[in-house]
Amino acid sequence: MTPPDIDVAWTRACDGLGLPRGATLAVDEASVLLKYLVAEGAAIPSQIPQGCAVHRARAVLRQLIEAGLAGMDGALPAAACRSVERALREDGLYGERILDLAVADLVSEPMAPEVCIAIDSWEELPADGSSWHHAIVFHTAPLVTHEIYPLAADACVHDARQSGPYFRVLGVHGDWIGDGHARRVLFFDASRDRFLEASLIDPVRLDSAQFLALGERQMERHRGWSSSLSCQLLNPWSAAAAADDKQGLRRKWQSAGLEIPAGILLPPGDRANAHAFLHGVEEIVIKPNQGTEGNRVLYLRGEDDDAPDRLDVQLTACWEWGDVLLEHRRDGVGWRDPDTGRIHSLALRFNVAHDGNRHRAESGYAHIGADPQHPACRGAGGTSLPIATVVNSLVCRADVGSVEFHDRDLDRLRELAETAVAAHDHIALAGLDLVLDTDGTGGVTPVLLELNPRPAGLAHSRFLPGAGEGRGEAGVSLTMWDGISQRRHATANQAIGV
Repeated sequence: MTPPDIDVAWTRACDGLGLPRGATLAVDEASVLLKYLVAEGAAIPSQIPQGCAVHRARAVLRQLIEAGLAGMDGALPAAACRSVERALREDGLYGERILDLAVADLVSEPMAPEVCIAIDSWEELPADGSSWHHAIVFHTAPLVTHEIYPLAADACVHDARQSGPYFRVLGVHGDWIGDGHARRVLFFDASRDRFLEASLIDPVRLDSAQFLALGERQMERHRGWSSSLSCQLLNPWSAAAAADDKQGLRRKWQSAGLEIPAGILLPPGDRANAHAFLHGVEEIVIKPNQGTEGNRVLYLRGEDDDAPDRLDVQLTACWEWGDVLLEHRRDGVGWRDPDTGRIHSLALRFNVAHDGNRHRAESGYAHIGADPQHPACRGAGGTSLPIATVVNSLVCRADVGSVEFHDRDLDRLRELAETAVAAHDHIALAGLDLVLDTDGTGGVTPVLLELNPRPAGLAHSRFLPGAGEGRGEAGVSLTMWDGISQRRHATANQAIGV
């Protein structure tokens, strides 16, 4: 690395950690410096091989390990440099975690504080006055703090209202768990406004856990890692598996009289019924029955000349994951960007939590598609915006006429989200997705799509009116923590025979 590269990374590290520029970094803060060194190097295509962000970052990290940390005397004390060089050479996990942090910087805007990684193991998790360890069990590490941070912040607010602290939220990779304990943890230190990560000589017992950011094999990982935990599980495997079954959910919602798109479930190889369905409606949606977060979802218009061929290609891809669900496309309402005038597809995500007595839709955000013909999800090039930002610019996709949306409509959507989640058993926190169709009178008709027992995009969530502090601030759920507390007390009472 050249001196200019080091200076840029050093400046970014100091800014991210809230330190004066030019401050000497501690050994655990070296992970932030290394993150930016790797990210800055990987962002210059002429200096490293072409490829995806992970490939480029890995090449830069390899160069850094081979070259050593010469020239960083100002940023790190000599002893810290030696410790970091040793960790990079000998501790594969330390290097992989630096890679995760660098990739996160390359692919996303920062939406959580920096991560400081301890090189040497701690004897135990330092006490902070909390009495309950809640684990966020994850697999996909680069952006996991974007999911942990809002939940940890919510727990802090909840505990302050309860004269806490009470809950401590710990990020725990599934491979860090053994016998119901975590031997390595990632957690938010509110007093220093940063995440800390360390291995523990004395593993910490987990009191409750939920599963997020599990990657493409998330259902398999959820099932496997659940078996290693004996604590209170939010969305246990059986409940999550039922929620992952879109066709099963459709039957439940239809029986409850809730609006869903018409559709059919196709086993692998049933192309004849797929093509018949395509030719019977104007637009269809193809999706894996057990996919999630928009993975392998495609919109098709039956009148397009290439629609049959594209359908066959998509069916082949989706059947790799099992049965395929074909539905009528029902998102008749889109969003017009006030700045560009362009129309985009739209879906709404409501985060619904159980407070120990009932489900409450406390927060959410809007999925915005890249254009009207692509699904409203980040995986298809979309983005996320606050619900309050989009509901004043709704349009009918067919004729681009304005669609009215009032406060009572938001209340109606929240009630629908709560009813839809309540139709499913043992769900403590889930993301409920719905789209809006036109009702023929200039208003909206909500149509349910799916339920996500491992909701993603939590950093984009904003509290809805009347929830949180009532300011539309960032957050996911405060009542979820009430639900955990109530289940804890119920379990304790059962144990003593009350």
